[in-house]
Amino acid sequence: MKVSLKLGLLTLLFSISLASCASEKKVIGATADMSVAGTGLNYIARIDTGAARTSLNAKDIVVEASSGKTMRHDIGKMVSFTTVNADGESKRMTAKIVGVSKIVNSQGEERRYIVKLNIVYQGKSRNVRVNLRDRSRMDYKLLIGRDWLKGHYMVDVEVARS
Repeated sequence: MKVSLKLGLLTLLFSISLASCASEKKVIGATADMSVAGTGLNYIARIDTGAARTSLNAKDIVVEASSGKTMRHDIGKMVSFTTVNADGESKRMTAKIVGVSKIVNSQGEERRYIVKLNIVYQGKSRNVRVNLRDRSRMDYKLLIGRDWLKGHYMVDVEVARS
């Protein structure tokens, strides 16, 4: 009796602990209205728990004073790129390259520059590492990965776009 009572009490405490952790996180749907600070552009972002990193539509990517050797040699340099949202509105941006990511997917393998950008959702801004990729053929020009979600949001696909 004492063992089962202790086990029941531990189960109850564990459940309460999980519920309190979950209640600290906000719920977000499969898509959300977001923006990138400083661009004045709005995006319908795809929330993708399968993606480790956030990705932004970027074209005309030019690294200032690139050595031309490998992308890793460009870390620390400034990169200019044009981002375009689904409405066709565009903005030229410049940011510091903070890394290079190797992406393996069904299309093969590619390397992408990573920059830090402020992603804005419901008036709140979060600075995250974002990889730059030409997403012009994709429905969503901004893909939100686990890096942006972690510790702050839980995804509920039944929630309407917010």
